[in-house]
Amino acid sequence: MLGPFPPTSGGISDYCFELASSLAKKTGVEFLTFKEIYPEFLYPGGAAKENTLDLARHLPEGLSVKPVLSWYNPVGWLKAGLESKGDVFHFQWWTFYLFFPIFAIALISKFRGKKIVCTIHNVLGHESGLIDRFFSSLIFLLPDKFIVHSGQNKAQLQKNFNINESRISVIPMGVFGLYHGKGISKSGARKKLGIPPKAKVVLFFGIIRKYKGLEDLVEAFKISRKTVGNLFLLVAGKPWESEYERSLPKNLGGIENKKLVLEHIPSSQIKFYFSAADLVVLPYREFSAQSAVGSTALSFSKPILASDAGGLPELVLNKGMIFKAGNITEIASKLNQIFLTKGLLQGMALDSKKLGQKYSWKGICERTIGLYNGLFP
Repeated sequence: MLGPFPPTSGGISDYCFELASSLAKKTGVEFLTFKEIYPEFLYPGGAAKENTLDLARHLPEGLSVKPVLSWYNPVGWLKAGLESKGDVFHFQWWTFYLFFPIFAIALISKFRGKKIVCTIHNVLGHESGLIDRFFSSLIFLLPDKFIVHSGQNKAQLQKNFNINESRISVIPMGVFGLYHGKGISKSGARKKLGIPPKAKVVLFFGIIRKYKGLEDLVEAFKISRKTVGNLFLLVAGKPWESEYERSLPKNLGGIENKKLVLEHIPSSQIKFYFSAADLVVLPYREFSAQSAVGSTALSFSKPILASDAGGLPELVLNKGMIFKAGNITEIASKLNQIFLTKGLLQGMALDSKKLGQKYSWKGICERTIGLYNGLFP
């Protein structure tokens, strides 16, 4: 398998940790990853920091992790392709910036007779363009099978890249339980973060980018706070573009019930933000995949209010808690409904707990192993 892996931070890195760890209980996994993954200039808001969870100590016996790749070193790519073990080469595809190392290793693996599997996290990039589509169309020539996380991803892959339906499997993203800490209560998390104990906390979490619609949530919060007492907005994540560091505090000026942490959140601290929240909001304007933030919210059994973009509705059982992407008035109305309707928030929490059980890594592992076995007559 090839992809990002802790200590590299990010949802896909943590996804790889969870998936590889689960698979290693059933079959041997050699995981090729990057010791240097991106040049710093690709991060408009500053380079991503490393994951602070020491997950290497918790690797199962059947998993071997090899951080041998650098984005700039083709010798390392060739060596990895020629020396990698196994009957299946399974790579993660999420950005065209890493096309050359991934393509080189996948091509060598195919020439060596390995079966090729590709998990696509973004069929079309968040800022998709001709270059993105060109490199994707090239690398999609290699796999025998594709894995996507939602039905919409599958439709996109068929429509945009003419991939036959028989080669595509929909296997959802599992819940991220690796962030949990022992004995972290809501009151303890709020005390650590400086949040009033009786506040009704709405959480927006993750890298802040335009497509995620944080501006819509901010405007809806301004409306809803006039009706819902003690409504509190918690925003935690590194802005992708520096303009957010100036605009967000300005847009929320004069509103005391807020906490903005506009920086990378170390993985060891994520538990405090989700434990402190009453509701996690995913106000994405455009999206076509599954959400690592949503998967984390499910692992904490947190209620989710989401837009109708991409696979986000699959994270919510109560479809009345799905709103039209970009509709500020509807977001505000849903916030009012959630916090003013007796028992609704608790019911949404139970829904998230059920979905967390549905998207267990055990089930995802079994489906992935089944896909591998199907490659061999």
